[in-house]
Formats: sequence, structure tokens, C-alpha cells
Amino acid sequence: MNFENYLKDSKTWLHELCDYLGIDDEQKAGRIFRAVLHAIRDRIPAGEAIHFGAQLPIIWKGIYFDGFTLHEPVRIRHEDEWLEFIRSKDAFAEDADFPTLDHAFYAFQDVMSFLRDHISEGQYNQITEAIHSEITVPA
Repeated sequence: MNFENYLKDSKTWLHELCDYLGIDDEQKAGRIFRAVLHAIRDRIPAGEAIHFGAQLPIIWKGIYFDGFTLHEPVRIRHEDEWLEFIRSKDAFAEDADFPTLDHAFYAFQDVMSFLRDHISEGQYNQITEAIHSEITVPA
């Protein structure tokens, strides 16, 4: 076990995510990433959530699985409902990270673009299909 490498991998993802989000604040980027990851995790079937989590660097994997329980996917049919769900996963949503649904929309788009470039194509496609066809996800 090489904790320095685990930290390095996770920090590399965080730095790259900041670029995708267009921000320099790593704390904010981390909160946004966590909120979107938790929303995805709770929206997709539990088995799929486990497969997705396996592709994350180990520290992000721990953050992703924090609070995870086997579950039925949360039912969400409309984009505004999805964006509110993402906002609900971040304690700072009202103040700093997602003050409006537009902020949540663009953060979600950026995180999904980041994920598309960092996980397998098959896993990305399974996630986008599981979210819902009414929710705009980058192709």
C-alpha cells in the first residue's frame, strides 16, 4: 500500500477537475464533485453504483462510498428535479457551490465531461442511460 500514490492520484483528479469546472478553488471543486458523485450513486441501481465506484481513485472511492447503502434508485424524471437532487447533496449549495439551478446544471455538465474522459466508455454510457433520458448529459 502506497498512500502517497493514492493521494497523488486523487489530487491529480482534483486539479484536472478544477480545469473542467473553470475554478481554482480545490475545496469547492471537491464539494461539487462529491455532490455529483453522491447524486449519481443514489440515482443508479446499486450494482451499477458499485461498478462505477470501482473506477475511481481510492480516496475518491472512499468519498463516493461514504454513506452508501444498498438501495432502489431514486426516481427522478425531470432535469430541474435532478439539479435540485444534486444541490441537496452539498451542504454549501445555497451559499457557494450551487446558488441556482443554472450553477448546478453547468457543474453537472462539467463533472460528466470530466468523468467521460476518466472512466471507461462503457461505464460512462451505463451511467448516462441510468440517469434518465430527460436529463441533459454530455455525449
